[in-house]
Amino acid sequence: MANWPSIPAADFGTEEEVYKPQIRTEFEGGYVQSRSRTTREIRRFPLSWSVLSEADYQTLETFFKANQGNSFNWTHPVTTAAYVCRFSTDSLKSVWIGPGYRAVRCPIEVV
Repeated sequence: MANWPSIPAADFGTEEEVYKPQIRTEFEGGYVQSRSRTTREIRRFPLSWSVLSEADYQTLETFFKANQGNSFNWTHPVTTAAYVCRFSTDSLKSVWIGPGYRAVRCPIEVV
């Protein structure tokens, strides 16, 4: 299994989401019945960099192309907890912000 590439950590304050879907049934009387859809939650990390050098972006893009659809090891930069993750979207989004630099979004989620 691959390890996350050695690039600068995502911006501090990166979001973290715990997703646990539910099934909701609404009734005519205005009542709602709900229950968990799954037995476990999915932890999501929508990683983003406001400034990432082109060299680091190319490293991330190469990693993305080689590991899209596969699991990889990632260490949370704040808690240092180790996770087995996957890319949660089919694309790696970036915006040119200046010569040699990009803003990047790369959402991942725990397997």
